[in-house]
Amino acid sequence: MTLWVAYFRFRPGTNVLQGLAAFERRKSFEHPRQATLLGEYWVNAPEDQPQVVLIWEAEDEGPGDYYEAAWGDLFEITIAQATRPVSELPDTLPAELAKRGIQ
Repeated sequence: MTLWVAYFRFRPGTNVLQGLAAFERRKSFEHPRQATLLGEYWVNAPEDQPQVVLIWEAEDEGPGDYYEAAWGDLFEITIAQATRPVSELPDTLPAELAKRGIQ
């Protein structure tokens, strides 16, 4: 499964009442079946920063399309694949890293 992260920023000109309406709309929103939701965070952030962050696992980008269709009227949405940090380094590293003296 691929890990995905979406950053939702309110569109420019969104006012407080529209923000509250989005929060109310969220109460009845259902995430797509294809997504295994790992986290959803509504953030009290400056307006140039994400106000909502979603993290999910899915086999393809389909759930991202769903989020954009459902919320694109209020938010500018940036979606990216993500990875978890590895817990330990492998015994051998790629040749490019070995050339740099990283072993």
